[in-house]
Amino acid sequence: MKTKTRRDAVQSYLAQHKNIFITEMASKLQVSSMTIRRDLQRLAELGIVTLVHGGAVLNEGAAYLPAVSAREQQMRKEKNTIGAFCANQVKEGNAIYLDSGSTTKGIAEALLERQNIAVLTHSLPVMNILSTAKNLQLISIPGIYDAGTKGFFGEMARRAIQNFQIDIAFLGISAIDIENGIMSPDFQDQAIKLALIEKARQKIVVMDHTKIGLRSFTKVCGLAAIDMIVTDKMAEQSFIEKAMRAGVKVIQV
Repeated sequence: MKTKTRRDAVQSYLAQHKNIFITEMASKLQVSSMTIRRDLQRLAELGIVTLVHGGAVLNEGAAYLPAVSAREQQMRKEKNTIGAFCANQVKEGNAIYLDSGSTTKGIAEALLERQNIAVLTHSLPVMNILSTAKNLQLISIPGIYDAGTKGFFGEMARRAIQNFQIDIAFLGISAIDIENGIMSPDFQDQAIKLALIEKARQKIVVMDHTKIGLRSFTKVCGLAAIDMIVTDKMAEQSFIEKAMRAGVKVIQV
């Protein structure tokens, strides 16, 4: 079994059961206990699990958000596909905003060769990616740096966003459901998203299917405040149907 396939299986099991025993998972995947132990150690380094005797426990809760470096490893193929689709929605002359998060990095990578567009962002990874782009305008939003999310936040960032007219805001999220809409693990991220929802002409949520049904600390907005959701083909159909009935266009790629 390939390392990525095995680690995806381990994380899927954790998402469902919230804890894992090394010997049980080793037997299930037909690998050694040492292999599973190394996989769990890696997840612990990324902040996804806490190691306990004989296994690990999933780190979760309304205020918990794994570091961007951890989220980058999850659903990478799906996020790249989402990124390519979203980049195709950007027209020449557009001013767009790329939120912080692992999925918006995929959009940035797909925009590298584009020209005559303006990209605003408070995400350091997005800035790094687009710093080599020759034919688009990159505008960095200032603020106080947060190492976990690799973004710039605070009142300075919120005020800066208000100075621009934005055609499309691509919003990366940590949790969404029908009842509560978009949720965020902290007030700083919530403030940025609220500013973008106010200023952007079109609001597009970009997410893989694992965000559906999760709960987070603060509510950002209801589904009626956004225009489109772009997600992968594994997204729960009942959520998609309900979101569309609420007036949101949903695209699976």
